[in-house]
Amino acid sequence: MNVLNHPSIASEWLSGLDLDGKTWEVVIAGVEPVTVPDRNGKTEEVLAVAFRLATTGVALRKRLLLRPTTAKQIAKLHGIESDNWIGKGIVIRPENVAAFGATHCVVRVAGAATVRMHQPATETPAPAAAAARGAQRLSARVAGRVTPPGGQSSSLSLIHI
Repeated sequence: MNVLNHPSIASEWLSGLDLDGKTWEVVIAGVEPVTVPDRNGKTEEVLAVAFRLATTGVALRKRLLLRPTTAKQIAKLHGIESDNWIGKGIVIRPENVAAFGATHCVVRVAGAATVRMHQPATETPAPAAAAARGAQRLSARVAGRVTPPGGQSSSLSLIHI
């Protein structure tokens, strides 16, 4: 069992631990303000960034809370207007940092990622549709296997993050 998915531990926000020690190419799918509790028990408004995998276009379940360091990293790559980030690619990776008296595994932006265009779903002829159904069954059998850049397979499925 993936302990990060257990209800007592799971978070709706993306963390460095969710990246399974690997670097991932993602595309920014959305940026919106959210209200979250701060370390003092009060609330604060921050930006949350939604992603999809650059290789497949599949949306990630978890969003990244944008803190100053990450916001500046993305701004250096794609400008200071977050509305212009939609559809832009970045590479994210985990990094251990010392903060608030402890070591935390956080998400860092490692650079820009190439954005690949994905074909929209169209009506497929009968033989192609049958082949697609077979591929879907195969996908279901190997669910949870995602290949990050570099080709190493991971048992962590970012789709469920």
